[in-house]
Amino acid sequence: MKKYLLLAGVASIISFNANAMDMEMKPYVGLDYVYSMADINEDYVDEDLHAMAVSAGVRMHKNLGLEAFYQQTEEGKKATPLGEIKDKYHAYGVDMIGYMPLGCDEKVELLGSLGLGYYDAEVKTAGIKATDDGWGWRLGAGAQYNFTENMAGRVMVRYADVDIDGIDNIVDLTAGVRYSF
Repeated sequence: MKKYLLLAGVASIISFNANAMDMEMKPYVGLDYVYSMADINEDYVDEDLHAMAVSAGVRMHKNLGLEAFYQQTEEGKKATPLGEIKDKYHAYGVDMIGYMPLGCDEKVELLGSLGLGYYDAEVKTAGIKATDDGWGWRLGAGAQYNFTENMAGRVMVRYADVDIDGIDNIVDLTAGVRYSF
């Protein structure tokens, strides 16, 4: 009998906390265009690259969500006296997203994010290929407009402090859409 009372008490506490937090798990997927600006210590590589990013996330609370992402840049090209140099990178990771609704209709939300990403960079010239990879902390801010209950448009700027030789940081400007289930 004591076990049943204990289980009933734990279940009551969990359900009370879920109701108190206004918890409604809402999964979503996203697609973003990314303009990526890397602060690279070398002058011979293209620092500004275009990219696409896909994401999948869950909004766990009206003010908090968790989002996983994958981002792939185009191949940047820069002519030098030594020949053409090509560079690109891809990244993946997770971000915690904070949402702050504005106004009574909650169509517009301010966003803040904190996350961790893994970055893999590649540079090629005259048959020589160099790669480096490393982790980076990501910090972001932006806004989201909820067109409907399921569709939203989002713009963000993110700063990533990456641990890759020759790259100090990466700043991404993103614009995209989110579809909630």
